[in-house]
Amino acid sequence: EIKPTHFADLVKIAGLSHGTNVWQGNVRDLIVNNVATFASVPGCRDDIMTSLINYGIEPSSAFKISEFVRKGKAKKDPAGWLEHAKLMREYDVPEWYIECCRKIEYMFPKAHACAYVMMAYRVAWFKVYYPLYYYSAFFSIRRSDFDVNAMLKGYDGIKRRLIEIKEKGYDASPKETAVADTLAVALEMLARGYKFKNIV
Repeated sequence: EIKPTHFADLVKIAGLSHGTNVWQGNVRDLIVNNVATFASVPGCRDDIMTSLINYGIEPSSAFKISEFVRKGKAKKDPAGWLEHAKLMREYDVPEWYIECCRKIEYMFPKAHACAYVMMAYRVAWFKVYYPLYYYSAFFSIRRSDFDVNAMLKGYDGIKRRLIEIKEKGYDASPKETAVADTLAVALEMLARGYKFKNIV
């Protein structure tokens, strides 16, 4: 729905997806209903502070409001929230932004979102440009979660084993669940034209 085009967009998406009452029933509705743009909505707790400073609110007050919001205190301390909302209105912060902040119960820090996206970006880069290196590294750290028999049976053998584990549902053992994660990557690898060779 967002169609990100920049690294910063991915960071904001990571913040939105890790927050509570941030995306669903809040920011998503603002974007879908054309009330606000993706660039103008808060995604991480830092976004609130910087936005409020840009509206002219003094930095220490902007920080206090962002801390209040990111901890979900608007619902827990309505009187305190009224004071913060009053200050925001004095600086012409839009009502949709104030209401958005009121709904938030937890917000993710931007530093953590950046770290997650940087790691995902590195993984994606290797998967696209150096896939054999990626799969070699991936399988070298998953050595206890293999199903060698299924992996040597090729694409169809891996797919059959994945279906067997999936059909077990909650009855699948923790080991089988871990093996399924490895098999999913193995299936992807084979779909890209690589294969496993048995140890001789």
